Amino acid sequence: MNKPVFKIKNLTCEYLPGRPVLHIRDLEIPRGALMFVIGRSGIGKSTFIETLGLMNNTIGNSADLSMRFFAEENDEGTELKTIWRETNTVSSEFRKKNFSFIFQNTNLMPNFGAGENMMMSLLIKGTPIEEARLTVLKVMQGLSLGKEIFDKKITELSGGQRQRLAFVRAVTADFQVLFGDEPTGNLDKNTAHELMGTLKKIVAEENKTGIIVSHDLELAVHFADVILPITVRNTGNSESVGVIDNTDILYRRNNQYMTSKNEIIENPGLYLSAFLSGQVKN
Repeated sequence: MNKPVFKIKNLTCEYLPGRPVLHIRDLEIPRGALMFVIGRSGIGKSTFIETLGLMNNTIGNSADLSMRFFAEENDEGTELKTIWRETNTVSSEFRKKNFSFIFQNTNLMPNFGAGENMMMSLLIKGTPIEEARLTVLKVMQGLSLGKEIFDKKITELSGGQRQRLAFVRAVTADFQVLFGDEPTGNLDKNTAHELMGTLKKIVAEENKTGIIVSHDLELAVHFADVILPITVRNTGNSESVGVIDNTDILYRRNNQYMTSKNEIIENPGLYLSAFLSGQVKN
C-alpha cells in the first residue's frame, strides 16, 4: 500500500461532551485508494467523514489524540485537531485546498445552469472558463451525460442527472481526498457503477484518495481497494459506540480481499454481512 493520507490514533467523536458516538483506536488510510466505509444506520459513518473532512468539529478532548493529514507523500503532515483552533477562514481554505465532497443531497445552485454548477469548483480556484468547460465535458462523456445538458437549467433535469452533475463538480475539483456520503443512493445500478468506475480511475491515475460512505455492499465489493467496516463494541463506557480499527479492514490485493492478517476472504459480501451482524470477530 502507498503511504497514508490519514493517520489517526485515539480519536473519539462526540456531538455532546461525554457522549461518544464513534471511537477510532488506530487507523491509517492509504493514498491512491478508493475506500468504502460500511456499517448499519446510525453507527457513525457520516460522523467519520464529517470529522476527517473538517465539516463538523466532533473531536472529543483526549490528551493522546493524534489526527494527522498528509497532503503529499513527502509531507510531514498537519495535525487536524489544531485546524479547529484557527479562524473559520483558515479551516475553510484548508478544506478548499485539500478536500472535495459529494452527498446524496446534491446541493446544486438553482440560479446557475448545469454547466456552471459542474464548473464551480474549478472556477473558484481560478481555472480559465474554457479550460474548466473542456475538463467537465471530458468527465461527462463517461457518465452518459450528453453535451446538451451543459446549457440546461437545473429545474429541467431529472434527479439522476442532478446527481451526476454533483459528481462531476466533485471529481473535477483539485482535491487530495474526495469524501462521499451515499453519493449513489438515488441512482440505478448501472449509473452507480459508471460513477464509481470513473472515481476509481481518477483515484488510481492521479494518486488521490476516495472515501465513500455506503450501505451498498455489492458496490463496495465491486469497486473498493479498501473496505472499512464500523462495528458496535463495548468500549468500557456505559454505552457501546461505533468502533474503527486497522484490524477490521479488508484490503484488495491481486483482485482478492484479505484481512489485516493476510487471510483471503473467498466471499467478501457474505463475510461483511456476517461481520457487521457480529457473527465474525477479527
